[in-house]
Amino acid sequence: MTLPTPNRLAEAYVKLWNEPDPGLRREGVKKLYTPDATYIMYRRDPFHGHEVITEQIKYTYDIYFPLGYHFQSCYNAVGHHNLVRFNWVMVSDETAEVEMAGQNTVVLAEDGRIQADYQFHEKIPTAFVYNDGYEETGVVTRPAKPTLVSN
Repeated sequence: MTLPTPNRLAEAYVKLWNEPDPGLRREGVKKLYTPDATYIMYRRDPFHGHEVITEQIKYTYDIYFPLGYHFQSCYNAVGHHNLVRFNWVMVSDETAEVEMAGQNTVVLAEDGRIQADYQFHEKIPTAFVYNDGYEETGVVTRPAKPTLVSN
C-alpha cells in the first residue's frame, strides 16, 4: 500500500477545494479520489464518483470564494492504517478570522487515493446567513445564496 503522509494528504485536499480552475479541479479529483469514491457530508446524500464529487467542490467554491473565504489545513492530520483524520478551517481573506471549521476522516484505497470521505462540520458560519440551498432532506430546493450579516 502506497500511502501519502497524513499532512500532505490534508494539504492536497485543501488545495483542491481552493482551486479556481475547473480543469485543474477536475484533474485534482482524479488524482485524490478513486473513480468509485464516496464523499459524505452532513446535509446531503452521499456523492459517488469523480464527476459528482467535482460538482460538489465547484458548488462549494462558487458559494464561499465570491464572499472572500478560503480553506486552510490545521496541520494536525493523523493516520491509522488506511485511515486519515484531519481538521480544516474556512477563513476570511480580509480578516483571517475563522468562519467555519470541520474535520474529515478519509478511507484510503491500496493506491493511496481516497475511497471514502466523511466530513463533519464543527463550526458553521456566523458572518452570513447559511442558506446553502438544501432542505433538511438533502434535496437542493433553491440556489445557494448566503447573505452577509450587517454589523
